[in-house]
Amino acid sequence: MGNNELMFPGNNNKPEPRKENKGALERKTNVPSVEKKQTSIVENKFDYNDELSATKPFNAGNIKKNERHEEVDDYIAKKRAKKRKRNKILLWCGMGVLGLLIGVFCFLLWYKHYLFSKITFIEPEQNATIVNDEGEVVEISQLREQYKPEIPVIEDESIHNFLLIGVDSRTKSYSSTGKDGLADVIMIMSIDKKASTIKLMSIARDSYVYVPGYKRPMKINAAMSQGGADLLQLTIENTLRISIDGYAYVNFVNMAGVIDAVGGVYCDVSSSELYSAAGLNDNLGEINKIAGYAEDYQKVNQTGYIWLNGRQAVAYARIRHVDSDYKRSERQVEVLRSLMDQFMAMGITKKASCMDDILGLLVTNIPEDEITKYALEFLPSLKEARILYFQLPLEGFFNSGMYGDEWSIRNNWNETIPYVQEFLYGEQTPFDPVEEIPSEKKDCPSDFDVEAHIQG
Repeated sequence: MGNNELMFPGNNNKPEPRKENKGALERKTNVPSVEKKQTSIVENKFDYNDELSATKPFNAGNIKKNERHEEVDDYIAKKRAKKRKRNKILLWCGMGVLGLLIGVFCFLLWYKHYLFSKITFIEPEQNATIVNDEGEVVEISQLREQYKPEIPVIEDESIHNFLLIGVDSRTKSYSSTGKDGLADVIMIMSIDKKASTIKLMSIARDSYVYVPGYKRPMKINAAMSQGGADLLQLTIENTLRISIDGYAYVNFVNMAGVIDAVGGVYCDVSSSELYSAAGLNDNLGEINKIAGYAEDYQKVNQTGYIWLNGRQAVAYARIRHVDSDYKRSERQVEVLRSLMDQFMAMGITKKASCMDDILGLLVTNIPEDEITKYALEFLPSLKEARILYFQLPLEGFFNSGMYGDEWSIRNNWNETIPYVQEFLYGEQTPFDPVEEIPSEKKDCPSDFDVEAHIQG
């Protein structure tokens, strides 16, 4: 076939070997092929650690293979040791933070228990009975069912009403039930969580009411001496057609400690309130004697808008014969208003410290979980809460004076209830009429403006 002959299987003609170019062969034999192959192997082995190649490049061809392996292994070992050390530090830091959180949580639980241990709680079975005017022992729970209104009272989940009582026992100690002491201060504290408002409504202690279990009306403060705070709460609920979630009371001697806990209060003291018989200084002398001080100890010598400590403020709030019981209620509102202002101006830490002092002076039937919500969480967290004040009886809705052998206030409660509803709940609803008080006011105002009589 010649030079162009094709080769097929079975063809015995073999191609001639290709001749190599001598010059090219000489150039090829000069390349150190073994060394290049070894270098390639080492470099491929080193490339498995990309991080090392990027951060610590070196010429693999200039050092021995074992030395390169030792350097790589040493670097990796150091990196791993550094990472283990960093992880150990992070672990200890995490454990420290966790321990701190557990410690704070345990402290808060202890502090809550500590505060609650200072409060005098009244169990449900206490204050359970009264002796009515016929000499019969009657359970207050039975009276509650007997006097339950047919038309339900207003209910709002965000609004809770509590009864605050100042007990005039005229002694350093008083019974755990609250009996045998007249209610010197009677107030409803209404807390609206949604609106972040606190409303205080005072009730004059000489107001005539019908006390459940008794046929004849009497002053509202007498309900406390007849059946303790439970009977007073039921009396107010029945008189105003509202619901009350619980009560707390304090002896007027201990009330001085409450005021001192917030650093005192500011009141506008007139000359007649200070120097008249049964005025501030006369009341202070009586309080000093009970407290074991000289009668003229820390006597007040100034009038006008002045600072008063706890005993002085209580003496001011108890002034009555200088003018009237109605003015006395105004003074009580003035003291409590300043007390709340002082409390709200405190920081959270000082508020907590203040609550520490105040809670130990209280007697209450309010459950611990409710106190946690309001006294330990809601009140200390408030910064600019609206505090509104309302006073009963309303102007133009009552008669007052000597009836028989005692001075009393004869209020028209049926005309008053709609405005109480409006103040506490912002609306007026139908209600069961209450029994009329003898000599009560008949011609009450028909255009009474609630907003104009709210202080805040």
